[in-house]
Amino acid sequence: MLKHKKIFWYVLSLCSAILLYISAIPSALWYLNFIAFIPFLSITDEVQKGTRPILNFALQLIVLLFAFYLSVGFWVLQTAHLGFIIGILIVIPFLILLLPYVIILKRNRILAYIYFVTSWMAAEFIQNYFELGSPFYNLGHSLGANPKLIQWYSVTGAAGGTFWILIVNIALYSLIRRITVGKRWISRAIIAICILVIPMLVSITMYYSYKEKGISSEILVVHPCTDNANVKYQLNIYDLLNIYLNIALPQITDQTDYVVFPETAITNTGWIKDYNRNLVFQHWFQQTANFPKLKLVTGAIAYEAIPNVEKIKHYKKIPGIRYSEKYKRWYYTYNTALQLEVGQPVQMRVKEGLVPYQEYAPYPRILPRMSPVGIDFQFSKREDNCMVFTSSNQQKTAALICYETVYSNLFAQATHQGAQAFFVLLNEGWYSKIKVSRQFLQLSVIRAIENRRSIAHCSNLGISAVINQRGDIIKQTQSKQATFLKSSIYMNRNKTIASVFGNYIGIIAIVLVVFVGVRELFQHLFIKRKTDQRF
Repeated sequence: MLKHKKIFWYVLSLCSAILLYISAIPSALWYLNFIAFIPFLSITDEVQKGTRPILNFALQLIVLLFAFYLSVGFWVLQTAHLGFIIGILIVIPFLILLLPYVIILKRNRILAYIYFVTSWMAAEFIQNYFELGSPFYNLGHSLGANPKLIQWYSVTGAAGGTFWILIVNIALYSLIRRITVGKRWISRAIIAICILVIPMLVSITMYYSYKEKGISSEILVVHPCTDNANVKYQLNIYDLLNIYLNIALPQITDQTDYVVFPETAITNTGWIKDYNRNLVFQHWFQQTANFPKLKLVTGAIAYEAIPNVEKIKHYKKIPGIRYSEKYKRWYYTYNTALQLEVGQPVQMRVKEGLVPYQEYAPYPRILPRMSPVGIDFQFSKREDNCMVFTSSNQQKTAALICYETVYSNLFAQATHQGAQAFFVLLNEGWYSKIKVSRQFLQLSVIRAIENRRSIAHCSNLGISAVINQRGDIIKQTQSKQATFLKSSIYMNRNKTIASVFGNYIGIIAIVLVVFVGVRELFQHLFIKRKTDQRF
């Protein structure tokens, strides 16, 4: 009987995982998020009554998290088999922080619910800094399918979406419990409906009342459809640049401010120290000489020599540091975004949000056997990095690269430093399924709302789009033929609460987790001491 009961627990955990997966980005069934945790919450009520509650709760939590993360991130298998397997370690912060929930539930249900919400949000916050994890799966990201309903992300950030999902689940589960035990439930129903509906009404009001801010700027997004396997990494850089030029040149006018190329569009820019005499850049300037005010924002691979490499501890174990037999030097390889403008020095921003297990090996000094993995680009980060590009007319923009769309803190940092619009550069030629492209597009929609910034979303083979400050996709292409998008965007100087304070909700969640945890620990010790004194 007990065996059958535990099997039923696993089934319910899988039900929650399936509901989370179906509603995850990108999905028209995003609203299933609001009931996804109900099966799992019902399990915890049973688990906390039995023996070994912590162990049984941990097992159910592992089933939920593994099933959810492996299904949503299944596309990673196309490029990083080992990384996909090791990537399940993302669950570590959730396991550590959520386990006390089942203990608190025994004594105080309301406090337990508060702890469940805050510990989940704290674990999501940690994903921004935990190299074995990723904020890609944060619950708030799944609501970007309907931007009209999440306009308040400009105040709360995507963390507000996670909070909304969790408290709606708890409110609905609490309502179900009241109904099943025959207690009064009308007030609980009203509360649940209000929690669900009021944020929607607030968002819709914000959506229709918001007017785009800033001066207009014309951009040209190049969608080259350069397949990675057969084209992009097979052609020399001049032939590759000519593909982009053949698309762009007929569309450029005196009104065009920016031309945007995808991630790593220039597959080799050589040494950074030689940028002032780079022949590839000169080829671009020669071809666009009739448009002196034109700016090119492009992805590129760059190299930088490392002086005194011996001063870097364990440098031979760090995958991003390599040795060139040809040049007899140690060097870094960077995945970069560049801005080229006539009469201005080349501006470069190195990608900070690297893809775990593909572009870098997490904790290489501790776990050297985990590298190389995946495609083995093994890019490096750069301490002296430029976050915002400034043009000669003082327009400020930021170019974020592909996977960095999952890091809201990077967009907030760029906005805080003056970025008036974003360029998101993507290299989606590794993935055959369009679902991956929709995932990244939806993330760009969320980043646009959080910061109230227009975004030019430029992909080499997936989806290219132009997104306005309300998160509307105003132009889009997912053509398998080379094409372009031409549009005007607005350069907004105003900052949102989300861009000024970042993920403050996540910080509050961590503080509350610590407070509740310490409170429960002292209470447990006090009760135990009091009991011991009686005997």
